[in-house]
Amino acid sequence: MRAFCTGAVLTLGLLTLAIVAVTMTSSGRAGLRAFGNEVLIVRSGSMSPTFDTGDAVIIRSLDAEEVADLRPGRIVTFRPADNTVLVTHRIVDVVENDSGGVSFTTKGDANESADSRRVASTDVIGVYRTNMPRAGFLLFALQRPRLGFVLLSALLLAHLAVLMTREPITRTQQQKAGMQ
Repeated sequence: MRAFCTGAVLTLGLLTLAIVAVTMTSSGRAGLRAFGNEVLIVRSGSMSPTFDTGDAVIIRSLDAEEVADLRPGRIVTFRPADNTVLVTHRIVDVVENDSGGVSFTTKGDANESADSRRVASTDVIGVYRTNMPRAGFLLFALQRPRLGFVLLSALLLAHLAVLMTREPITRTQQQKAGMQ
């Protein structure tokens, strides 16, 4: 039983260290980089029902050739003109300019109208791959040292509580088996 408890605590500790390492090595952007993808936290409901506030979306970075091949229907992440936060919306139109480059008209699935400004191909950061429902809340907590510490402490206390209640039950069952 002690080996199991030690293993569980070590596993939780290693998992926490891995998450902290990924957080610390993330780029200067809003997301976490891992395994060639970037994980972003959804902070608005503009793409509902595809994904919702509090979800985490995984995007794959694109090179210039891949950006030029994007077509309507694809969901992309881009840096808007005001350079504040990254936006992930669906392409609704592709416009080719005189120099052969492209720009995109985008729209959130929950929005009634398209975004007011076109997105230049150079502002596209990546393409949407998948989402993890509600995982953004956990990532947000882990990016904040106090909340991450509280979360880790709660996980450890819950795990220890399960282990502490499990052993007496096992002893009681063994005692009953020995009495019969």
